[in-house]
Amino acid sequence: MHSRTRILTLALLASAPFAQAQSAWIPDAQQIIAVPAFTYSSFDEFWMGDTLVSPLKDADEALRQYTGFVALEYGITSKIAFDATVGYAATSSTTVLGPGDEGLMDTQIGLRYKLVDGDAQSSPWIPTVTVRLGGIIAGTYDANTPFSIGDGASGIEGSLLMAKEFGETGFGMFGGIGYRWRVDPVPADIFGNVGIYQRIGGFTVSFTYWNTTSLDGLDIGGPGFNPGAGVDSGFPAVKEINQIVSGGI
Repeated sequence: MHSRTRILTLALLASAPFAQAQSAWIPDAQQIIAVPAFTYSSFDEFWMGDTLVSPLKDADEALRQYTGFVALEYGITSKIAFDATVGYAATSSTTVLGPGDEGLMDTQIGLRYKLVDGDAQSSPWIPTVTVRLGGIIAGTYDANTPFSIGDGASGIEGSLLMAKEFGETGFGMFGGIGYRWRVDPVPADIFGNVGIYQRIGGFTVSFTYWNTTSLDGLDIGGPGFNPGAGVDSGFPAVKEINQIVSGGI
């Protein structure tokens, strides 16, 4: 029951930032799960503070990003699993924002250990609880651009994941919280998500809220911000507060 839900959840969350699709539910021992995904995104205007910047729209331009990746999971034992996310991305060029870019995404690898198996508990309210330790390998794109593929920095991260399906209703909740550290000048950040899903026949409907908040960093246009001087004072060093609400079938 939960294997099917886990696979669908991974597919639904594949376009989230840093592909944060790891679940508290891990594969069975010696089970391999592979989820290929492709995402396309586009915009023709954006906000800079309280100002709407829309020369992209006026010039009949749009910046587009194409991303293809594979999320892999392997059950080493019934309590320990390995995961990896590998992919490639490209952005189109525009007159306003400069040339496009392409390269390997930041590769993510991790080990998960299931602390509590909620499915094996007699209580209908005890969730599955899993801890994850992961590594990040910087991609090959240019990170010092306004809308880059990523921050272009290697690092480590740790997270606590929880998930619960309530009886035979097909309704469940999932979420997690974690800490990510990457090499200078990228700020460390706290990240997390919470979501719900409902299985209806052969479909799963889900809604998720994501939040990533840097603990420090530069302000765009503020003191010390000068992308022309290099990454140490450019976009990778910026403090990010990223909130996303997503839904899918």
